[in-house]
Amino acid sequence: MKLFLVQMTSVKDVQLNLAVVKNFARQAEAAGCDLLILPEMFSQFGVSNNRELAGLEAEFNGPVGKAIRQLAIEHGLWIVAGTVPVDAGDGQNPKARCHVINTEGEVVTCYDKIHLFDADVGDKQGQYKESDSYSHGDAPVVFDSPWGTLGLAVCYDLRFPEVFRQLNDLGAELVFLPSAFTYKTGQLHWDTLLRARAIENGFFVAGVNQTGQHDAKRQTWGRTQLVHPQGQVESLIDEVAGLVVDVDLSEVKEFRVALPVNKHRRLS
Repeated sequence: MKLFLVQMTSVKDVQLNLAVVKNFARQAEAAGCDLLILPEMFSQFGVSNNRELAGLEAEFNGPVGKAIRQLAIEHGLWIVAGTVPVDAGDGQNPKARCHVINTEGEVVTCYDKIHLFDADVGDKQGQYKESDSYSHGDAPVVFDSPWGTLGLAVCYDLRFPEVFRQLNDLGAELVFLPSAFTYKTGQLHWDTLLRARAIENGFFVAGVNQTGQHDAKRQTWGRTQLVHPQGQVESLIDEVAGLVVDVDLSEVKEFRVALPVNKHRRLS
């Protein structure tokens, strides 16, 4: 399968962000890609009150959902739609939800971000507290596709190897990780963590990140990349761009036969 990994600098304006996504969708179709993968918070970035959009996207039929569904149909793409805030109807804060859309514009599955980023990384933003705006998801997600079994995780989940181990146990051969890793933490940990999660599980990991200066305080790291089961990296640099990568899932089987870590596990 051929992936188009989107690296962008999202802002507060939904329509401006969607215009960027539409341009990338055209590029993905022209490149003969099968799937378009968008970063975390691709449609709206830096908005403290997300409840208005969350209410509109409860069924992914609001301004973002309708646009993404239409792009999937128009360009013949599966789309992994980063995250949007969604009112789950449970009386809690919205979920940070990643939707997977097929070429018919249908929602195949969705994943609610499990781990929320509450931390002080010492940058201009100061303290990050996602739990003020979002509520936790509670389960890893994999889905069947025409190419194989694919998994979903989001940004801060990367620091929790048990998420990826469960995705491994559920049969994932490739995991998509839409992200908005901060510049400071990305510089320190992004590359290392992505390679570790891929190598220790023997599957592909596609880390699809935001990049650049979003406002006076928020800066993200970029370096969107595909990591192979053995740790080889196909990576983007810092600018807004798309990375086209070919994925042969037979690499997963080959690696796991040669180095059968799953069979050798002694602890669960």
